[in-house]
Amino acid sequence: MSITCKCKYETTADVTVIGGGTAGVFAAISAARTGAKTVLIEKNSILGGTMTVANVNFPGLFFAWGKQIIDGPCWEAIQRTADLGGAVIPEFTYKPEKHWHEQIKLNRFIFTTVLFQMCEESGVEIRCNTMLSDAFEHEDYVQLVLTEKTGLFSIKTKVAIDATGDANLIHLLGLNLLKSEILQPATLQNHISGYNDNYDINEIKNKLTNADLPEHIGFIQLISFLNTHSISAHCPCYDADTSEGKTQLEKNARTDILKIYKFFRTINGLENLEIDFDAQETGIRETNRIIGETTVTAEDYIKGKYYEDSVCYAFYPIDLHVMSGIEKTYHQDGIVSKVPYSALIPKGTKRILCAGRCISSDTNANSALRVEATCMAMGQAVGCAGALTAKNETDVRNIRYNDLCNALKNIGAIIPEE
Repeated sequence: MSITCKCKYETTADVTVIGGGTAGVFAAISAARTGAKTVLIEKNSILGGTMTVANVNFPGLFFAWGKQIIDGPCWEAIQRTADLGGAVIPEFTYKPEKHWHEQIKLNRFIFTTVLFQMCEESGVEIRCNTMLSDAFEHEDYVQLVLTEKTGLFSIKTKVAIDATGDANLIHLLGLNLLKSEILQPATLQNHISGYNDNYDINEIKNKLTNADLPEHIGFIQLISFLNTHSISAHCPCYDADTSEGKTQLEKNARTDILKIYKFFRTINGLENLEIDFDAQETGIRETNRIIGETTVTAEDYIKGKYYEDSVCYAFYPIDLHVMSGIEKTYHQDGIVSKVPYSALIPKGTKRILCAGRCISSDTNANSALRVEATCMAMGQAVGCAGALTAKNETDVRNIRYNDLCNALKNIGAIIPEE
């Protein structure tokens, strides 16, 4: 049985990656460099996902305790961007004052252009402005139906990688997903200007009582926005994995920021405040998680558990965002977390892999695993795994761990040690 639809044409691939964002672009590059005929599907017009279209252009963390833990094509992309003057790479130390001091600030234009170049050089076929519409997993292949600007087409692929962030492919295949009862809020990146420090701080205090502001916004948040030149207001996130929910989120995020903007402009000294930039998309921290062969728990994550199939490192505190702030749990000195390959395999599949924030994990572990450098490393792991699966005509669960490690080493990735 296969999907029947009015598709214009059908093409084939060894590996097809759905989502050209933080995880997906490096899954595609890694698969192609490991010898697979690779197609990359991206709904936006540019690559980079959250780093580019949502302007969360400060990936981390590539180093832990002063030592590099994530390398490969993703670090190559950072270095190439830096060589063009488009990345600010900090000094890496054993224990920085703040963990986020070791994030890397990227110029979005240069970075996404580098990603296009790296895909082209690696032989990846890129399809932007294209979305997954349906899917069917067959014994020997996966059939994907996609919508491009001129209609439907189909890809018959040996392995499909879900790097959508929302586990869209897994949803279309009818597999079970997990979603936290309360999802972390989302943030629309923006920049405000048109003022200096000569605003009336007492007027802000006095007008707060009767102000039409989001209920979680108070005096401290307002002053922080002015100091950082960004209205970084959290927006509740519900069903952003659906078109209806994503539409509502984008509307709500902008409505909340507009309320704050209007309030600021009533303050003496802030009359000319303006929002001179807002990201194309609101940055989403959490939607769906797959049910994998292994589930990473917060306890195992923070203790740095070593798995027999560990494929990459992860190093970020548990970073659970709530409407009132952030709940953090830090690693003890010298501890670095690991990601098992089996947490990237959805249960009940043979030719499907996942990478990115939909990794099989509990709520708190996911709040750490979702960060960009870790998602890049996960993408590299499943890209190599997908290529090996296609080459050996096997099940994603049956590739040899040593072969996967060798493939990762061949692209320059770092393998966790016990």
